[in-house]
Amino acid sequence: MLRRLYAQLPAFARPDHPIMRYLLLREGRRVSRGSVVLRGLGIAFVVALLPLGGWLIATRFGAQPIETNNRFDAVYQTLYWALVALQILMRVSAMNATIGVIAAEERQQTWDTLKITTEGALLTLKARWAAAFYRLLPVLIILILARALFVLIALYDLTTFQGKYIDILLSGTVPLGEPHLSKDLAESVGVTAGVIIAALGMTAALVAPFTALALDASLGLLIGTLARTRFASLLGQLGLVLGRLLLTAWALWVGAAALSLNPFGALNVALAGTAPSPLAGWLGAFFGVAEGDLGLTMLHFPYVGRMWVDYDYGVFIGVAFLGYVLLQAALANWLVGLAARRAASPGRF
Repeated sequence: MLRRLYAQLPAFARPDHPIMRYLLLREGRRVSRGSVVLRGLGIAFVVALLPLGGWLIATRFGAQPIETNNRFDAVYQTLYWALVALQILMRVSAMNATIGVIAAEERQQTWDTLKITTEGALLTLKARWAAAFYRLLPVLIILILARALFVLIALYDLTTFQGKYIDILLSGTVPLGEPHLSKDLAESVGVTAGVIIAALGMTAALVAPFTALALDASLGLLIGTLARTRFASLLGQLGLVLGRLLLTAWALWVGAAALSLNPFGALNVALAGTAPSPLAGWLGAFFGVAEGDLGLTMLHFPYVGRMWVDYDYGVFIGVAFLGYVLLQAALANWLVGLAARRAASPGRF
């Protein structure tokens, strides 16, 4: 099975590729058996600790029970902030894993040889970019398993109300639930379109961790080619990390405001009376989904229903999110190529 999976990857990303095998073996030599055990224990500790943190946030640090009538919704609210924190850690780690690629090769005294080899710089940078996925594979597995659990819960929700849950979500939405639509047309077209749109949003949410990691790793590569000294590299690394944290925090904030959510008690006053314009609300909800929680909102139908009803054409936020995810993948590929061309150009490094 693993061979079939690896066969679908680009040649430079496969473990049997010479450069990738060299990188993985070199990484393995640096890590002792004791370090592997400690890393495993650390991952297990984080996996156990993050849900506890999510539960404390969902219950206002134990001051009140989780506000839901559905026990499955309680699972989502408990895991949500734990997964958001894990996603931020993943994205920051992806940047840090690639920003010092050229400096690492120079320390190994292999960069000059790679530069004069046909496509040596391109393949090396692409392989180091792909190696970030191997390094962060445990985190990706946790995120995908949690998303798969949320998808199962969402599918279960669709069976409630005698299978009419999607009809209830679409009621009063623009354009799939407008009053002037006939009942027959709403059932034949509106519900079908709603199911397809919900499926597209779920698909984007499942793919988003991979494209987000790819984009941040490619940004790290590009900054690594722009910073020619160790000090500049450290400044670039610090700037990327701060920029990522601020962008994610802002996206979560505007997304919560757009959906009238108060995830923390401290935000009750800040978000009270917030009434964004229709366009600003639509964009805020989209930005919160795309850059804030990487689509976790799209896997929770109570929140999806808010997006669909509160804003005209809010049903298309999931479609726009899927387009955003595909754009991320294309942009990451372009940035890797740009970084490789800059690194291999004469007069650099």
